[in-house]
Amino acid sequence: IDTVQQAAIERILVDITNAQGGMERLKNTPLPNQYRFFPELFTRLFCVLLPIGLVETLEFATPIGSTVAGAMFLAVLRIGDDLVDPFANTVHD
Repeated sequence: IDTVQQAAIERILVDITNAQGGMERLKNTPLPNQYRFFPELFTRLFCVLLPIGLVETLEFATPIGSTVAGAMFLAVLRIGDDLVDPFANTVHD
């Protein structure tokens, strides 16, 4: 390996080290409890109140429609939980 290749490898290793440092800062940054509590509270409140809002429009299909819509919102809540801690050694990391 000549000096030009060594310099290129050194630049790449410095970039990798800087990226690793950035990831460690993300992992070690604590998030306030409100970032977890309020989205869950509002999502569950929405899922409870959703059938009341849909009963006029969907009539007899209200249980099915509100279940499908509520499941989508709960799935988004679960995705948000995974995104809050990206280095938790879970399947989605």
